[in-house]
Amino acid sequence: MSINGVKQPTNKSLISSSSTVQITKDVLTTCHPTKTFNYHQGTSITSLNFDDSGQYLISSGIDKSIQLYDCHKGIHYKDIQSQKYGAHSARFTHEGLNCLYASTLDPTVNEGNEDTIRYLSLSNNQYIRYFKGHKAQVTSIEVNPVHNTFGSSSYDGTVKFWDLKSSSAIGNISVGQNSVIAFDPQGIVVAIGKYPIGNSQTGKIRLYDLKSFDKGPFVEVEIPCLQNQIWNKLEFSNNGKLLLISTDSREHYILDAFSCKLLAIAKLSFRKDLTWMSTKYPYSGCCAFTPCGKFLLIGSPKALIHIFDLSDLKSDQEKPIILTRSNDIVKSNVGIPKIVLFNPKLFTFATADTTVNLWQPKNE
Repeated sequence: MSINGVKQPTNKSLISSSSTVQITKDVLTTCHPTKTFNYHQGTSITSLNFDDSGQYLISSGIDKSIQLYDCHKGIHYKDIQSQKYGAHSARFTHEGLNCLYASTLDPTVNEGNEDTIRYLSLSNNQYIRYFKGHKAQVTSIEVNPVHNTFGSSSYDGTVKFWDLKSSSAIGNISVGQNSVIAFDPQGIVVAIGKYPIGNSQTGKIRLYDLKSFDKGPFVEVEIPCLQNQIWNKLEFSNNGKLLLISTDSREHYILDAFSCKLLAIAKLSFRKDLTWMSTKYPYSGCCAFTPCGKFLLIGSPKALIHIFDLSDLKSDQEKPIILTRSNDIVKSNVGIPKIVLFNPKLFTFATADTTVNLWQPKNE
């Protein structure tokens, strides 16, 4: 994939082409929903994830299912039920149509298996391995972009690292609370985010070298933020320059990926709306970088997706830039864009609330 462009779809139902289009604000503002899928039966969707090739997309929801879609053909591909264990934070690995996912059921119903991570072959619905070690429900799973390893965070206050070939954790970091994690594009660094708890208005970002994480973080920065907000995703830009903190509040934060210096605050509202994008169930973030790292898409409860150009952000700037609501938006007629995720290979992005929607730019 080119850093400055992604493949341009040439047909609304078949999203595959060898042509490449530059990602610009003008093209992004022409994006509109071209496919809508309602295979979670109108219930809340909690995570989306594209595979490495960009061909496949998976969603998980509170209906205790994982749904698989073919983005090349623009079709629903498979329904995977997990009624016994629930399903959240479904993530593709680098091994074919295999995915990891967390359980969601109450331990009194689930016989204490709510902390188990499952490794599933989507091709034949067979479990490959179980990863046990957390002592409370797993809230997020992130796959290393380079290696066949992954990280997980849990309500037990730890972040654990795993090798796909072993059922036991290969590393553990005690965080003290639930957290969010992200790997840098080279798979060398892991970022761990602690959002504010109680009356605190300060979160923390820590960067660890994966080869020596037991020695502690090499960067630790406090982030001034809103009280009672929940951080639901960390994301490095593909160019490795920026780090995004996506929250359930009206504010989101863009940091320098090397120093974790706060470069920008996206404020979609100046009203003290405590329920801006807060939902009963967890979800994997309403913000996403474009593959080039130059733009940020942010969903709002107004059924809008705001588009911000990040080109002017500089690591040596004195103060954070305040990004406010602008005219660069696209409107959703298919529900609230509670989850937003850009395809890594194709010029399409996905949104979800109770339905999964694929967006594409209008053909010129």
